[in-house]
Amino acid sequence: MENIREFSIKNHFLVEIDNKGDLASTNKQSTWSWDIYIAVNEHEEYRGKALAPGKGIEVPWITLTSSDMLEEMISHCENCMPR
Repeated sequence: MENIREFSIKNHFLVEIDNKGDLASTNKQSTWSWDIYIAVNEHEEYRGKALAPGKGIEVPWITLTSSDMLEEMISHCENCMPR
């Protein structure tokens, strides 16, 4: 079973991000809610995933390299939001 890597969810966050991209068109800013998951395996390799419920947008599982993994995931979420 050396071809299987098992990760356990270490953290699950609800993060609300103001969508500045909406401001120009509607003069009103909307807030997106993101479910952010951070998982780790026995070798301390970290992966992150995020979902924006109701928006149909997902950041698929990615390898996390920053020491501030939540901030790295927030940055990925912001990059998926309309500008």
